[in-house]
Order: sequence, then C-alpha cells, then structure tokens
Amino acid sequence: MTWQRDPGMPVPSWQGGDLHPGFRERESGRAGALLIGPKFSGAIQWAGRAWPGSDSPGGSAQLQAPWPSKQFLPVVVPVPGPVPLGLPAAPTATPTMGLELYLDLMSQPCRAVYIFAKKNGIPFELRTVELLKGQHYSDAFAQVNPLRKVPALKDGDFTLAESVAILLYLSRKYKTPDHWYPQDLQACARVDEYLSWQHTALRNCCIQVMWQKMMFPVFLGEPVPPETLAATLAELDRCLQLLEDKFLRNQAFLTGSHISVADLVAITELMHPVSAGCQVFESRPKLAAWRQRVEAAVGKDLFQEAHAVVLKAKDLPPADHAMKEKLRPLMQILLK
Repeated sequence: MTWQRDPGMPVPSWQGGDLHPGFRERESGRAGALLIGPKFSGAIQWAGRAWPGSDSPGGSAQLQAPWPSKQFLPVVVPVPGPVPLGLPAAPTATPTMGLELYLDLMSQPCRAVYIFAKKNGIPFELRTVELLKGQHYSDAFAQVNPLRKVPALKDGDFTLAESVAILLYLSRKYKTPDHWYPQDLQACARVDEYLSWQHTALRNCCIQVMWQKMMFPVFLGEPVPPETLAATLAELDRCLQLLEDKFLRNQAFLTGSHISVADLVAITELMHPVSAGCQVFESRPKLAAWRQRVEAAVGKDLFQEAHAVVLKAKDLPPADHAMKEKLRPLMQILLK
C-alpha cells in the first residue's frame, strides 16, 4: 500500500500539523491506514482498491476540513490480492479495538453516557445490551463487566463499570470542554456533590415510580398496592423539592451557569417517571425552565434520540412467563 500526494489536484501543504505528527504508512497485502488530522483538506491517491468503496485499481479522494470530530481520522483502505507495487508484505498486526460502550437506552445512566459521548463527538461502537431480555446476565457480557450491569465501557484491553466513573473517564481522556467536569476545585466539588447525592435519592425514587406506575402493572401484569405507589410518589416529590432548593436554586444549571455531567445525570433520571405518565415538570416552572435549557444545550434531536426507547416503554407487549420469573427478584426490591 502506497500513499502519496496527488500532484494533479490543488492541495495545501502536508506539513504544519495537517497530518498527525505520528503519520505513518503500513504496507501489507490486506490493508493500509493513514491518520489524517482534523484540519486536513486535500487529496489522497493510492494504489490498490480506491476509497471509499470503489473497485477500480487505484483512486483518489478530495477531503474537506474540518472533520466533525476533534480526533484524527483513520482512513483504512482494503487491498485484495498481492502486495501492490511490489512492496514486501509486513506482518499483520493484531487490530486494536476502539472504544466500545455497552448500553441499553431504557437505563437512565446509559442515556447520560450516550448523550455525553455523542454531544462531545467521542467515537465509539455501541454494543446494545437488552436488560428486559436478560442479556446482562450472559457469560459473554460478564467478561466485560462481572457486575452484570450497564453501562459498561471497553477501551482496548481496559474495561470500566459504573456510569459516573465512565463519564469522568471520557471527559478526561477526550479532554471535553471544562464545563462538563470543571478543573476549578470548588466548581468540581459541586458536581461531585450532586453525583454523590443522587445515587440514593433521586435515582431510587425515579426508578421505583416508573416500575410501580407502569412496568409492573402494564408490562408484568402485576398490581401494585395503591398505598405503595402513593408513598413512592410522595418520596419523588420530596426529592424534586431538594433538587430545586439545594442544587438548582436560582442558577441556570445544577452546579452553576453552564451545563455539567450533573445535569445529564439528573435529566435522564427524571425522564423515567415522565415515561410513566408523571407530570414531573408541569407544577414546577423552575424545573421546567431548567429542562428546556438542558435540552437546548444538548440539542433537541440528540435528547429525543436518547429517550425514544424509554418514552415508548408503555407500548411494550406483556412479558412472558420466563421474563416474569427473571424479573421477580427486581420486583421484590422495587415493591418494598
């Protein structure tokens, strides 16, 4: 595989940072790869199968900057048959897998991770793990996360569980804008404060409301005692008041004037009771205005994409007997 400039096309210099500083060629009978920087515009020409998708022997392409991602773009060209141009074949390297995210968008922390990665242009392979089918209990998934929970992350040989840990890992590795997880000591502490509180407060009551109000009676055909649901709704109302009084106060976002991972974690939680038909925002104008700001900061299309699955959960067909048995331990926990 040979990469060279196409002298017949006007191109900027390949110097000055247009190409990745570690630019390299790989020659083999199967593939070649070139790392192109986010500012590169110009033409590439090669011997072998043309990119993208052409069967012609050799080809070229005009690439226009800037790329959507801030990362360097790998252009990989498959080359069938013998090594082109008589170059000696190099040993085939074991391919390194990129970032993989194991998610089910029915899960609120999965939605937070999904929105964060998408919004920040982080390239990843989505590996869907369907919780309602019990796929998180499979031996294959246990190799990724022995805790058998989503979300989970796999970055090459490195694996990571727990949504907060994953969000912070992504923010640090991909150097996302500072407002997501600030460097300032006290601003960062405010984000940490919310992330520490929500686990045993807002998250608990949001998931209980969704299951008690919708999933148990509709999906599982299991009635919920009215007094149980009433107590859960009262706890949700108490948590919403704390969310307003302690965290949002008179700020634009939960921890200040800019959106942070705390806002993503919170809004994805609140969409759980919304999916069950709860009027979470209607009687709380301060929270309603905050939701609009979060949606605008994230992008309405991305927000709707991330929540499409959970907002259609009310239309799920009834679970079969085997599924009910799998979910029975969860029922015992969420009906306490």
